[in-house]
Amino acid sequence: MNAILIDKLTEDVLKDQYFKDLFFKASNLLSAELFNLPTRDIELTEQEYVHLLRFADILSNSSDSKARNKSYQIISILNHAYKEDPTYRTYSKAVFAKLGNFPAIEYLEKKDKNPAQLPFDRNLEKTAKEIIQSVPDTEGLIFTDIQYALFTKLKNSKLFSFSGPTSMGKSFIIKSFIREVLRNTPRENLVIMVPTRALINQFTLDLKSELGKYIEEYGYKIVTNSNVSDLLEDNSNYIFILTPERLLSYLSKKDNPSLGFIFVDEAHKIASHNDLRSVTAYKAIEKTLQTFTDINLYFASPNVSNPEIFLEVFNKNPTRNFHTVEAPVSQNLFFINMLELSVSHYIDDYIKIFNPGLLSDLRETNNLIKYLGKNDYNIVYCNSKTTTIEKSFQFTNIVNKEEFLISQETKKAIKQIKSYIHEDFYLASFLEVGVAYHFGSLPQLVRNLVENLYREGHVKYLFCTSTLLEGVNLPTKNIFILVNKNGRSQFTDIDFWNLAGRAGRLKKELSGNIYCIKDDASNWKNTTVLQQKDNIKLKATINKKTDTEKDLKKIEKTLLNKDIKNATLTEKEILEYIANIICIDTLKIDRGYQSPVIQKLIEKNKSELISIAQNKAEKLKIPLSVLNSNQSIDIEIQNKVYNSIIERKDTSSVLLPKKVDYYNCLEVLLQFYDYYEWSKKEKNLKNRSSLSYFALLMNQWINGTSLNQIIKESIDYYESNGRHIYIAHEDAGIFNKNNKEHINTLISNIIEDIEGTLRYSFEKYFTHYYASLVEIFGEENAGANWSQFLEYGTQNRLSIALQNLGVSRHTANYILEKHKNALIIENNKLKGINKNKLFADVDKTNIEYEEIKSIFGY
Repeated sequence: MNAILIDKLTEDVLKDQYFKDLFFKASNLLSAELFNLPTRDIELTEQEYVHLLRFADILSNSSDSKARNKSYQIISILNHAYKEDPTYRTYSKAVFAKLGNFPAIEYLEKKDKNPAQLPFDRNLEKTAKEIIQSVPDTEGLIFTDIQYALFTKLKNSKLFSFSGPTSMGKSFIIKSFIREVLRNTPRENLVIMVPTRALINQFTLDLKSELGKYIEEYGYKIVTNSNVSDLLEDNSNYIFILTPERLLSYLSKKDNPSLGFIFVDEAHKIASHNDLRSVTAYKAIEKTLQTFTDINLYFASPNVSNPEIFLEVFNKNPTRNFHTVEAPVSQNLFFINMLELSVSHYIDDYIKIFNPGLLSDLRETNNLIKYLGKNDYNIVYCNSKTTTIEKSFQFTNIVNKEEFLISQETKKAIKQIKSYIHEDFYLASFLEVGVAYHFGSLPQLVRNLVENLYREGHVKYLFCTSTLLEGVNLPTKNIFILVNKNGRSQFTDIDFWNLAGRAGRLKKELSGNIYCIKDDASNWKNTTVLQQKDNIKLKATINKKTDTEKDLKKIEKTLLNKDIKNATLTEKEILEYIANIICIDTLKIDRGYQSPVIQKLIEKNKSELISIAQNKAEKLKIPLSVLNSNQSIDIEIQNKVYNSIIERKDTSSVLLPKKVDYYNCLEVLLQFYDYYEWSKKEKNLKNRSSLSYFALLMNQWINGTSLNQIIKESIDYYESNGRHIYIAHEDAGIFNKNNKEHINTLISNIIEDIEGTLRYSFEKYFTHYYASLVEIFGEENAGANWSQFLEYGTQNRLSIALQNLGVSRHTANYILEKHKNALIIENNKLKGINKNKLFADVDKTNIEYEEIKSIFGY
């Protein structure tokens, strides 16, 4: 049929009132099924049912993504009631074949035992797609229509930005493209920039699992840190998987290998206006483009209607972009008001409100979650770590142990967690009833365990924080969203739909359910985010903060060291960061480089602001190379520290001690407290007396003390010294080691302090200090690099080398302690691993085994 005619017919169908009525009626059947409502008055007649299937078939022929989604939704909604019906079986397969949705066809055939044969012409079309859209170098994997269209565009572009629904499989497409890149001649190094350390681990495991054979065949290595000096002797090429901070660190080292490709995953993080790290992400990309001017650049983001903005912010051709709303699974959205005992079902532009009796029968949110999720796997979103633990604890109290059959895998995981963390760690006992929690500061090994247990069906209810917003790949049948906040901030449209988009597991079901629950008057005061799915437009933080006269005045005040009234601490930090960038970028103008932000200011006739920044920058003695790598630290403070090192000519008084012990840690932290003005600049380090605690923790961490031992020693210290424990910022009395709440609060604090303070805040300042030493004395005479010790949690060169290959600190230390004879070591450098010996010797029941197997493969 003519494409123009099809599009006209599609347009008519979507506007047709009869079609709208039928779709609405079918959607009501879904509501009735989920909320136990009578269906007698809303059942489809035989004629209506057949007409709706015909509408689905017509819409599947369209090139319009909204029409194709609607076609899919119809088949999905009718599936439960009609999956055994011969007419449905034929239409459903035909529609999915036309859509090129091969995972959905697989679901029909395997789950629903659908034996229907396609009409000849449709089967011929399906067979052609299976050949043309097969994923290169794989067996049995086929791109959906929309995935293939995107993959083809990526292959033919040096610059590209794309976005689509969370369930579209963006990471799958990137990995398929990387497989193609590995075969290029000449070989080029790649970097994948991800927003968090957790995603480094996930991407590493995914690449090892899906591309491991090709990575080895084409002479590549996966590297997860910026420290590559020990790797450069083997002539490999590299796939770097780095956070923005690690990428900046990589770029600061002059002798590091060149980069040919950069993939920016979760690119929308550049537009997180309340997150300081959005500016770091911008700076990491901008510096990469400045350093490697011919690099291939790709952005991937979820649900963004204007993906071209990621190219525009770096002055790249914005036409090289791709956006679709077409999804391989559909989602059903409900807003449940437990205070008013009502449910709102969002059906296109219409909201159907009803009052199911089961809400008054169930009364409590936990009972509702248990009822709606009883036969499925469920993610429950909470907006903070504390709330996540509290909610999961409360939920375990309503789960009957006899109702849950604990698997051998779960029993093994419980034993491993108790050994690795502590006997009384809540998570271990929660797993006994199929409940778990997940948040960013959980140790990586534990997160991996939880994610695997959930994916394999051993956990039915997973309570989590915004880690899912960071791109952690955990799709689910049902997602319950208990609060419309990310931390303390209201959900942005992009954050909500990125989270909600996890509902629906490809190949495992045709649709997922999103339940937004209001059970507190302070939550969900505004529900407009629920209707913003298809029009989410973003603006990069650095562009937003340099767009208006109001914000430019604030930046000018920041440059002049004037206070900005009525601004939050986060806003002040972001403005100061951008002011630093402008200052530093003015130093590059004479070198022939105009950064995107300087170009923008010139276009806006802001020569006076540029002049203020230039005057401030020209007073600095600190070299540009040091400033370039540490732009989040106040540049005048950087300059002061740099000058103080120069003024004290005796290197012994400025180099960091070779020996790391408690007293040296405390002495250095006290110096840094004054040097870097932490009382003004670091809200979590204002209290000088807290440094004695951090010195103790830092000494343990850098000297390789296991997490279990750090926790044990902290418990003993609190107990023997009668220390008070604070829960939710309130004094909970003298610490009691027999109180599980006290134990778990202390464990949570320790882990948070390691990840947030030691490995982020402290590491940032130690990185700057060491960079200054290198600039002044040269790397050979710069002394110990404590920033590296903080990042890796060790001084052991072999442990660092193992961690660079992707294993955690814990597993690296385990290998060195228990299986060092499986390592090939020359001159105290790791040259290789005897995998046969390692896998023969390692205990398969240990927590380290799964990570070793995933990273090193066997």
